Amino acid sequence: MLIIENVRIILQNTIVEGHVLVKDGIIAAVGEGPPERPAGAAALDGGSLYLAPGFIDLHNHGRLGANVMDGREAIETVARGQLRHGVTGFLAGTSTRDWEECLESVRIMASCWAEDEAAFSPASERSRCLGVYSEGNFFSMEKRGAHNPKYLREPRKEDIDRLLEAGGASIKILALAPELPGAFDAISRLKTAGVVLSAAHSDASLEETREALNRGVTQATHTFNGMRSLHHQEPGVTGALLFDDRVFCELIADGIHVHPLVLSLVYRIKGPERIVLISDSVGLNGVQDGRYQAGDYTVTVSNGAMRLEDGRLAGSSLSLDGAVYTMSARAGVPLCEAVRMASLNPARILGLEKKKGSIAVGKDADLVLFDDQITVKEVFLGGRRIKAG
Repeated sequence: MLIIENVRIILQNTIVEGHVLVKDGIIAAVGEGPPERPAGAAALDGGSLYLAPGFIDLHNHGRLGANVMDGREAIETVARGQLRHGVTGFLAGTSTRDWEECLESVRIMASCWAEDEAAFSPASERSRCLGVYSEGNFFSMEKRGAHNPKYLREPRKEDIDRLLEAGGASIKILALAPELPGAFDAISRLKTAGVVLSAAHSDASLEETREALNRGVTQATHTFNGMRSLHHQEPGVTGALLFDDRVFCELIADGIHVHPLVLSLVYRIKGPERIVLISDSVGLNGVQDGRYQAGDYTVTVSNGAMRLEDGRLAGSSLSLDGAVYTMSARAGVPLCEAVRMASLNPARILGLEKKKGSIAVGKDADLVLFDDQITVKEVFLGGRRIKAG
């Protein structure tokens, strides 16, 4: 048993000073003030730091020079890097490459997910792979962003069948442009298979998006980025996604992809229950500023931004601790709600809210200690204490 005391506990709607008791990897008690220590319980003084649920990064592709599509060793590197930033669970995200290469990458990711499902060990000191986020190759040419146009394709039935065969139950989210030929049928097929559908890299009209929502789309991939801009006469895909209460809106809250004022605006529209903070981190996250070759492109990394030679953004160098900081310090969102956007909301999307995503009795003791600047100091995986950094 372990008691984490003298901490500011971030709950769903408030922050309290108190303690948390962990037993056999599960949260056994949450209380205000100093605790009564059960016999045999070890104690950890949290030094009045914040204690939050472990973050869950739904949308990330890599970091520390590693891309999750490059194999098992790369996935391990990303998982260790994620943990340093308080992320205790993540989805491995594909990107647009040759379709056969994508399918092989999904098979490897699915294998990693299956292994973690069967026997994840906190002793590994890495974030847990919670499945696959398939981002690519079903995007519009107009809003493709940094995705290579030569690999874009329509979501044909045979492609969807092969993807589900390769990934099985590991595929948790699939992103696609709903206006593509065959997209509506693909949405219905994937929804039946239990996959969450996300509108992405889309030039769809308002009516096309509404039809996709009625067929099963419930998420917006990095809202605003890779989407037709909101226009007062044709709200388009962005307007439809912001307006519909069924939709979770992903946000890259780095102040670069989306201005802090717009982050605040989305918060006013969607509230704390329907925003999900993501990193959209790519393999160049964590490298020094400079010019790099990333697949088919040259990417310039400068002051936290990653851009192609024509100036288009190409993923991010964000981590979820930084996203929480931006939402709370620059967008004016209460800290407990910003944390919810990086923990409970993604857990709900994955159907894991009964086990993860908040500090409550009976949930997994996946926890993170951080200071007022949201700098992560320690992480707990199933109650096992791990130093950050």
